Amino acid sequence: MVRCLATTLREHYGIDPLPVLRQVGIDPEIMHDPAARLPMTSLSPLWLRCVEVTGDVHFGIRAVRYHQSSNLYGMDLALYACATLGEAVQSHVQLVNLVSSVGQPSLIRDDHGDWRMEFRVRDDYVPTFVARDFYWHFHVRMFERLAGRQAASFLRGLELARAAPPDLSAWQELGVPVHFERPVSAIVFRGASWDLPLPGANPRLLAQVERPILQYLAHHGMPLPLSALRARLAEHLTEQTAPEQLALLVGIPLAQLTSTLQQHGLSFAQLLDQTREAQALLLLRDPQWSMQQVAERVGFSSTSSLIRAFHRWQNMTPLAYRKLHLAARH
Repeated sequence: MVRCLATTLREHYGIDPLPVLRQVGIDPEIMHDPAARLPMTSLSPLWLRCVEVTGDVHFGIRAVRYHQSSNLYGMDLALYACATLGEAVQSHVQLVNLVSSVGQPSLIRDDHGDWRMEFRVRDDYVPTFVARDFYWHFHVRMFERLAGRQAASFLRGLELARAAPPDLSAWQELGVPVHFERPVSAIVFRGASWDLPLPGANPRLLAQVERPILQYLAHHGMPLPLSALRARLAEHLTEQTAPEQLALLVGIPLAQLTSTLQQHGLSFAQLLDQTREAQALLLLRDPQWSMQQVAERVGFSSTSSLIRAFHRWQNMTPLAYRKLHLAARH
């Protein structure tokens, strides 16, 4: 984040950022350490100082265009390889909860079938207004890039727990309704857009870009998101995969994998079963795969084994699920 703010000062305003960083007690060398983490309590003075030296109350909004994927440990880069918009939002919520020292997003489905990404902060900390402006504008633009379309096509709107600013023009430029003075801040995704395929979906790329993120989390003793573990397992379901092999695939110690599973209340066998279910659902949506091929790709020796497992998962046969899915598409 420090690198993003420094770049904004230099490129957008022509201000040397190094003296500004030092004025708030931040060593500029931190910008060259990709593993460094600064708590929001240390960043808040920098945000406010940037507003002071530029004289621009919209500094946070301007900073969005200078944000790079590497500024958040590559987290948002990993989202570009997810299969659907909903998967990307879920992955984002998981990763932010693991990495952020302040932010605590959560996903809730409302009575209208829309998905709300609500945002709260830990320990009663109140972020600066400029940081919050950055946060919301950044997320709208990030999800636009992910989906390859305008936000209005997949967002119901923004709900913000802040007073309406005197000048609404910067918020109107987002192209979605923005409601102020709400009890909880949230980005509201249209329910119909949740399964929207992302143009950049690429499981192999996802594995590559997530690996350093997982290693970063492991290095700091943080639990790993189950979605990332399932993604690695999904690539090796045709093999006999044990916890030791999964730890090697992810690039973390076995003890860290064991700890993560314990924190999520799962055994390795349960994780493997969940991965097989998710992969079976994905393959059954594509009619080119025969039942035998689906069974083999999810690690079963016969179609009958797949049928028994699928009935346990979905209370229906694989063929019935395929027919339902194809009927819904047409």
